[in-house]
Amino acid sequence: MVRVIRWVSKKTGKKWIHPIDTPLDKGDEIVKEVGTKTKVVGVTQVFIPNPLHPVVPYHVLILQDEHGNRMPKKTMKAYQVGDVYEDKPSAKDNAVAAVKIKYDYFEAVDEALELIGGVKVTAKTKILIKPNASFPSYAFLGLCTNPKTVEALIQSLIKRGAKAENITLAEQSFFLPFEKAAAKSGLPELIAKYKVKFVDIAQTKFEEKKMREFAFKVSTLPNEFDLRFNVPVIKTDMLLTLDAAFENLTRFLAKDTFLELAKDPKKAALALSLLPQALPSFITIGDASIGGQGNGPGEQGEPGFFNLIFAARNPVAHDTAVAKVLCLRTPYFVELAGKLGQGEYDIKKIEFVGNEYEALRRDIKPPIGSALFKKEAE
Repeated sequence: MVRVIRWVSKKTGKKWIHPIDTPLDKGDEIVKEVGTKTKVVGVTQVFIPNPLHPVVPYHVLILQDEHGNRMPKKTMKAYQVGDVYEDKPSAKDNAVAAVKIKYDYFEAVDEALELIGGVKVTAKTKILIKPNASFPSYAFLGLCTNPKTVEALIQSLIKRGAKAENITLAEQSFFLPFEKAAAKSGLPELIAKYKVKFVDIAQTKFEEKKMREFAFKVSTLPNEFDLRFNVPVIKTDMLLTLDAAFENLTRFLAKDTFLELAKDPKKAALALSLLPQALPSFITIGDASIGGQGNGPGEQGEPGFFNLIFAARNPVAHDTAVAKVLCLRTPYFVELAGKLGQGEYDIKKIEFVGNEYEALRRDIKPPIGSALFKKEAE
């Protein structure tokens, strides 16, 4: 399955590849046309690398859907004109969906969710969404989850049968009142628009869980839901290499537990590797629409326009895939979690759906930190 999207004038039949909010003619209506049955109508092979496409040779296909609409598709595999092109979903624990955003966040998030096998929801399903909005920043700076991604997930869940009244957003800021931390994030506006609930994790009940040599105080909030989504923004980190699924789960820790772990980065990395075991399972929707690169997160980092949505059922597979796609070293705590049997950390054994791993790879600005977390030379 691959989606070809056009916005079409019902009056004139004119089509656009980008959204049109207001019809050009009075009395006209713009409808979104989505094609899912595609075949190859053109093939080009490229041998010259560039920063966005460093792995060569690769193929650029021209796909045509059942409506006659066309779109390019980069692939490492060879196709011939007339071949059917499709991306088959996989609900396996080692599967990671990677979807490029083509103007429409809803279609990208909905497709990514479908590519990992989708979810079954009803009007009674209680759903938790954990974005990243832990300190004040606009989404275009790449430091917090893009509200367009969160909104797309809400829309996708409602489309599948969920009720907005049963969806809860939750976040915690360890250093500021949540109202100040989230003021620029766009989340308050989403909560008001869809009438979803919001919970400050700091105000929830915490219980102590012992994991090997660590004692975590962990929020009991996730246990109250039938379905849980972890929606981190993808950004570099001078200490951790990468902030993604694992890092975003730290806001389910009590503040005193987090501050104690933060005193020793190596101890924190070991503790991070165990954190998913202390929580019920989450589906990760990795927001790499506008992420962060360089010596982030914070003032020394800079936005990275990655234009991608990742999705996975397992945080180890997700964070490994994201790191490798962005040509970063897989964080130590992610590798350790994999070695402890929590998920697949060998990129060769991760199943990419939506786009191929080698076709996605791009070299972003890495964090310049200790040798333990330096950029991987590949």
